[in-house]
Order: sequence, then C-alpha cells, then structure tokens
Amino acid sequence: MNAVVFKKPFEVSYEQVPRPTNPQKGEAIVRVMACGLCGSDLHPFRGAEQGLRPDTVCGHEFAGIVEEVGEDVVLKPGQRVAASFTTACGSCWFCSHGLSSRCDTVQLFGWIGQDGNGIHGGQAQFVRVPHADGTLMVLSDDISYDEGVLLGDIFSTGYFCAKNALSALSDSRMDPKDMTVAVVGCGPVGLCAIASARQLGFGTVYAIDRAQSRLDLAKRLGAISIAPGDSPIDTACAATVTKSGRGIDAALEVVGAYDALDLCFKLVRPGGVVSSVGVHAHDKGFPVSPEQCYDKNITFRSGRCPARSLMPELCQILKDSGIVQIISHHVPLSRASEMYRKFESQAPGVFKVVFDPWA
Repeated sequence: MNAVVFKKPFEVSYEQVPRPTNPQKGEAIVRVMACGLCGSDLHPFRGAEQGLRPDTVCGHEFAGIVEEVGEDVVLKPGQRVAASFTTACGSCWFCSHGLSSRCDTVQLFGWIGQDGNGIHGGQAQFVRVPHADGTLMVLSDDISYDEGVLLGDIFSTGYFCAKNALSALSDSRMDPKDMTVAVVGCGPVGLCAIASARQLGFGTVYAIDRAQSRLDLAKRLGAISIAPGDSPIDTACAATVTKSGRGIDAALEVVGAYDALDLCFKLVRPGGVVSSVGVHAHDKGFPVSPEQCYDKNITFRSGRCPARSLMPELCQILKDSGIVQIISHHVPLSRASEMYRKFESQAPGVFKVVFDPWA
C-alpha cells in the first residue's frame, strides 16, 4: 500500500509498505478515505520529539471504511468510521469515566519507538486499529470524512481546552456571555478552540498569533484578532479592564511553547484560568512558580484530550461551529513531503491539510 513514513528529522517519504492484513482479536483494518496532517506530527519532524523509529507510518488523524474485523469485534465491514488519535479499550476505569486518553492500554497512532513497541499511523491507504470498538466511532451519513478527521483530534482538543476553562470558572457565578477568553496560537487547534469557545457561549474571544492569515481566519470564526506587533497584554488586558474592571477570565494555550504559556499567565486575571493543551515536547521548564500561582489564585488545567470520550457529543457542535472552513488543502498523499515543509514553515494560506490516500 502507499503510505507516508518517517525517515529522519525534516524528512518524510511517500513509499510502498506492507499492507496490514489478518486482523487479530479486537482489531479492525480500516480503508483510509481521508487523513490529516497535525501540528503534533511536526514534533518528531522537527526533531524536537525524539525516539520515533525510522520507517514508521506517520499520522494519527484518519477516517474511512471498515475493511476487515477480527474476532470479538462488533463493528462490521463497510461501516464508515473515524478514529480518535489514541487507542481506547472502552472498558477500563479511565475509558468508563470519560478519560479515554489515559486508557490502561493507550497507544498513539503513528508512534513506534526504537524498541519496536507502538503502532503505525493513518497517513496510509490502510491502518490496523487495536481495540477497534473502543477506538473507532461510527459516522452517521451526515458526517463527512473530513469532519471525521477533525473530530478525531484537533476539534476535540480545541473543545477540550475551552471546556476545561469554562468548567474551572463555574464557581465564579458568571454567565459565560460575560466571560472573556484569549486564545494564544491560531494554528488548527487554536482555531478549533476559538470556534468551541464561541459554541460554549464565551462572550468575547481574543485571538493572538504572529501570522496575519491565521488571524484573518480567527476573525471569521468570531474572534477579535490582535495584530502582529501589538502587545497582547496592552491590547487585550487594557480592553477588558476598561470594560469589566477585572481583565481576562481565561487564557487558552495551544502552541506547546514556553513563551506561549508564559503569556497566558501574564494575560489572565486574578482568580482566572489557564487551560493548556499544547504538547511541550521540547520545553525549558514552567514559566511561573507555585508562589506566583498562589498570589493570583490561578487555576491551571492541562493534559491530553480524551478524544474518543468526547467525539459522540461533538458531531453537532462541530457542524454548528463552521470549523470545516479551516481545511485549506485537499491533496494526494503523494504530496506529503511538500505539505510537511509548508506546514512546518507556516507558509501563508496553509492551515489544515487533509490527504486523499487514493488520489
């Protein structure tokens, strides 16, 4: 089959690799109809996250059709499905309590370590899915493969980030429409966080990024953009203090960088929330001390999104949000090397890339 494989930092390759066959107990093989390029794919691509074995099939965002199933699998061949970016058994304590990202047997698609442990990813024509019934969600006819790709990771993660902030503010006795949130980083996950914050009822959403093209899209999703070169602290904080007398209620960090997280702690008001879903794979520490958090009564929430736990409730929210407009490129899988480079360099107009493995 055709697939994209990791070779070394700053090099992926479109190659023919063995097709997965003979699904074992609990497994399914999915014919991939659409797969995404995620910001998290850039961590090993840049060499910031090390330990990925060369020739591992890349990617953890995919949707498609069940091709074959192993013993004890309820799913049937021919069903349209989307995968969460991590596997989920569906029956352990964590899966049963809404935290599928910490499943007892969790694995990340597209990660095989140097010791050989792990599973291949979804940037391919077929993918083997462990714990198929827990990992895959059947798509209704009105959910496209593109939407399935978004549900399996970035939309769920953006929603998780915004929802964590809202739930942490529940004791404030505020109506969400009176709350102000700042989203730091307007890549695909940041844009999903903006759309989710609007769907959750946040009254004012600020978008902070260095790229004007991303800010333009954030504005179309309902955010107030802070132009590159302007001070986010001076602009957003001054505006909210003038309006409400208190400042920003929640800051959402979706970049995975020290400076972004540091900015969030500077932006948020006393008693506010910093919600972080950025993967800090190459970071230099934590920007604030416990004493500083204490002195501002800050709540900090973080962690990997339990996408499979959230996916069923997000189908309609995704449709209502208009987030599909962030998909800027539908391209054949054979163009993966080119698109990795463009996405990594934040080329103008490159927001979300979806690959067609069969084009």
